[in-house]
Amino acid sequence: MRVVELTTGIAGPYAARFLADQGADVVKVEPPGGDPYRADPGFQAVSRNKRSVVSEGVEWERAPLPADVDGPPASLPGILRPTAASMTAPLLAELLAGADVAFVPDGPTAAAVRQHAPSAVVISCPTWGDEGPFATRAGTPSQVAAVTGIGWNQISYSEGPVELVVPLASYGAGMLAANAAAAGLYARRARGSAPTFTVSEVSGSGAMQIGDFELPEMADLDRDGSCPLGSAGRLPVYRLFRAADDRWMFVACGTSPFYVAMLSAIGREDLLGDERFPDPPWGLLDLEPLAEITPILEDAFAARPLDDWLEIFGAHDVPCQPTQTREEFMGSSLAQANGLLTAVEHPELGTVRTPPQPMWIDGSDEVALRPAPLLGEHTAEVDAELHAGAWPAQAASEPWVPGTAPLQGVNAVDLSSFIAGPVITRHLAMLGAEVIKIEQPGGDPFRVLGPYFNGWNQSKRSICLNLKDADDHAVMAELVSEADVIVENFRPGVAARLGVADEDLRRIRPEAVLVKSPGYGRDSSMAEVPAFDPLLQALGGIMAAQGGDDEPVFLTVPVHDAATPMIAAFGVLCSLYRRLDDGEGRTVRTSLTQTVMAAQAAEFVDYEGRPAAEQGGMDYRGAGPDRTYLEVPDADGPEWVWHETTPEGTSDLPVERRGFVGSEVAVQNGHVVDLPETEWGPMIQLGSLIGGIDVAMRRAPYLDEHRAEIAAELAASPGTRAQPAATD
Repeated sequence: MRVVELTTGIAGPYAARFLADQGADVVKVEPPGGDPYRADPGFQAVSRNKRSVVSEGVEWERAPLPADVDGPPASLPGILRPTAASMTAPLLAELLAGADVAFVPDGPTAAAVRQHAPSAVVISCPTWGDEGPFATRAGTPSQVAAVTGIGWNQISYSEGPVELVVPLASYGAGMLAANAAAAGLYARRARGSAPTFTVSEVSGSGAMQIGDFELPEMADLDRDGSCPLGSAGRLPVYRLFRAADDRWMFVACGTSPFYVAMLSAIGREDLLGDERFPDPPWGLLDLEPLAEITPILEDAFAARPLDDWLEIFGAHDVPCQPTQTREEFMGSSLAQANGLLTAVEHPELGTVRTPPQPMWIDGSDEVALRPAPLLGEHTAEVDAELHAGAWPAQAASEPWVPGTAPLQGVNAVDLSSFIAGPVITRHLAMLGAEVIKIEQPGGDPFRVLGPYFNGWNQSKRSICLNLKDADDHAVMAELVSEADVIVENFRPGVAARLGVADEDLRRIRPEAVLVKSPGYGRDSSMAEVPAFDPLLQALGGIMAAQGGDDEPVFLTVPVHDAATPMIAAFGVLCSLYRRLDDGEGRTVRTSLTQTVMAAQAAEFVDYEGRPAAEQGGMDYRGAGPDRTYLEVPDADGPEWVWHETTPEGTSDLPVERRGFVGSEVAVQNGHVVDLPETEWGPMIQLGSLIGGIDVAMRRAPYLDEHRAEIAAELAASPGTRAQPAATD
């Protein structure tokens, strides 16, 4: 697989690195002075396993800014891109003619590249998308976070936005763009035509805020910037607690059984049935029960040291983990068991720790890691290959048909619950797959989270099956027999008891791509331990980094629950692509633990002399006067802006207070959908996050909504839902 990368910064290069990690030959074409991100340690993470080329014939420019459009300050520079004339430069023209994939910085560059790469999958990676007054402009991760709701949505003690110390929107965009590329390759092979897709950093922000919503009664209201529990959490039994030895832990009792187990562990069974605490645990969000139970729990947890609580909670099956620094995580047995202690030898920096590949595909050789290239290191080598015919021009593909979904004809069965598992198939549905969600009696436990559940389960159909019942199990087996993808996230032993263990599913459908995503990955000692996003936030160092020298901070963005599904979906797409050749089913293995480093890729890079990674603090506003949230006077009251000075100028961008779905730039780029009828009334929610895919996102299904419809389909045409054959 031959990939040409014409992007700079984090998002596009990170996307290309996902392909490089699977064996693609990625040639990074850079400006004469190099990708500006080379100055950041994160370059070593997002550009490893690539080759660097600098060609005298390739000139770079800043995209011109429209003078007559109201919008962001003119001090936001134009996007850095190769000039259109440079596409005819011999080296670049030959690379593009032989490319399977091209990552480019914006829409005009994508159109110019398409003229020279008619058979390549082209992925455009602009900062702000293709539409609206921001479209031609570059931007920083902090600017995107401010404008798309990440900053304001972060829970805090005081009313105001919080600057996150990790560029989550950029990482999200990289993961999502890798999915777009893999989906495009699958579509090209299956249908003979190569698409152009757009994945912006706005898209990445949406992907990291998956589940965001707005109800009609919220439309004219700012969201609360502060929280009664400060940055510890919103729910009194799903939050950070301080133990007697001044160490912190996260307790994650998000279901009723875990809540009951927690009360038993602390010896407060008397609180069960207490009329002050209705509908636990999520009923405790209301201010009155929250105010009553919070001091009870804080006093209880302050009575013993952390190690005691870890032992007690482990015996009672209560989800709980200690907060750690990144270095403590790297020194843990969990990191060791998952093979996260990887390093490469760099010719200038010496030994460089770099995050490993964040997933495994059974039956695939793991690509040996190589250091990020020196600037122009491979120019002569690539030029010689071109002269030797190693990158022959590809035969022209058929034109891409607008409105075509890349995964049209692909069937997925979703046996998973909670967040990370269901979001995998949500993204596959966004790409055009047909998804059937099989729920146990009572439904997915996170249906109680209402509109959030809707966001995690869009565009699926639901059937409720008791897998312990022979008749229902037979229906499940019939659905699995026609599935191309099967996702499940049962705890160990449960799948076997329900007859949906790997060997059971393989016996029914050997050609299917299976997704296995245990929370703690390959660490067998943790196999029975509950895993939720904030538990890995605690273990993986992001809470400690965000808190700095103050107390740790629970990130509102569901970091691992948002990133793991994108990584898993990428593995699914790689496996579906390979299946077009050999017909084999594969198993994709991810985990929340592997995502710890993938979602903090730059922050986990380490080498001698590495500058310290950014650390936050209580209600952190920014790194200094040139990068900070500022409260400014306004006629209608104080407003917040993100103030940032870069070499190109100083800008003050207004902070979005309505979340991602209220962000004007998200709406302008078609990433928001109006759902007039859902189980929880009308709402606005995330829609498609990839430009160029015309799949309208539908509401999540009601429990068992499609039983009759699915039964009729199975009776009428068994075995007919099959994926397309490969096209030469």
